[in-house]
Amino acid sequence: MKLFLFTIGFAIAISATAFPTSAAPKPLLQSGDRIAFVGNTLIERARLYGHIESALQLAAGESVENLVFRNLGWSADSVFGDSRSYFGAPQEGRDRLDKNISEVKPNVVFLCYGTGEAMSVEQGWTDENAASKTSGAGLNESLTLFIDGYQKLIDRVRNSAGADLREMVLVSPPPLENINSFLPDQSMNNENLARFRDAIRALAKKNDARFVDLFAALGGDDFDGAMAESPLTDNGLHFTEDGYQVLARELVKGLGYEESALTGTQPEAMQAFRDAIIEKNRLFFHRWRPANETYLFLFRKHEQGNNAKEIPMFDPLIAAQEKRIAEARKLVFSGKTKN
Repeated sequence: MKLFLFTIGFAIAISATAFPTSAAPKPLLQSGDRIAFVGNTLIERARLYGHIESALQLAAGESVENLVFRNLGWSADSVFGDSRSYFGAPQEGRDRLDKNISEVKPNVVFLCYGTGEAMSVEQGWTDENAASKTSGAGLNESLTLFIDGYQKLIDRVRNSAGADLREMVLVSPPPLENINSFLPDQSMNNENLARFRDAIRALAKKNDARFVDLFAALGGDDFDGAMAESPLTDNGLHFTEDGYQVLARELVKGLGYEESALTGTQPEAMQAFRDAIIEKNRLFFHRWRPANETYLFLFRKHEQGNNAKEIPMFDPLIAAQEKRIAEARKLVFSGKTKN
């Protein structure tokens, strides 16, 4: 499996270039864009490291300013919103996501789903009523259910975002790894993921959305079942910080951006930039997914609901952190020199 470490570190800056085609689309990101990430565990955990967001910030180029990123990922989520529903049916989770999207008002939305579904084609991976007809039926039926749910998700996101939405990007799940003999062999799961990837690509084309093939970029099409020489995950599934560095690089490349010949001369500036992003992500996470939400807003709010007034107090903290990100970004670009 052709997986290898890539140190974004403090030496690589990325600049925007046209897609290498005769009919090159416009660059994805524009000044003032609000960008939402929606997906499962892969997306949620990205907030902890900041590599994807920092790579996109740099890929956009110095002239593209005031980018705002919001991570709405939810671990173990499916296209039906099961995990977001807490105690109710999937519809509760879908309603929650609709509300979140309408609040963020994104211009660009990244969607990434399919790993959990590809790993559980025989067991059924959703509480949606339609799944009762396909649970245990196999790959084709599970894939059909997945694509149907994904299309409905796309339609809901578009409706919730409204006229502000300009672009959608469907990102394929990356391949899984075999990292030792004690963990499950991921060969069959990767075969399933390849089928899901192909279906997601077709869905992106149908919806006039961009598509990024992380599965191919990280060696999924060449997976032979061998143990990864330099693992990017800690268990074959969940990516490490080094893994997110690679994901960040391949994502911006998949969007048509290229690695630049420019190198950073101030490692401290790059570290401060990413640290500012991580702190913003921490604040925003507590804003939209506060601890003890059951007590604050749900069926036990009669006990501590008076504390719900504190949640909007995160907003000025997040706004202040966005200013720090902008300042740190300028320092990164000002520290670049040509080799």
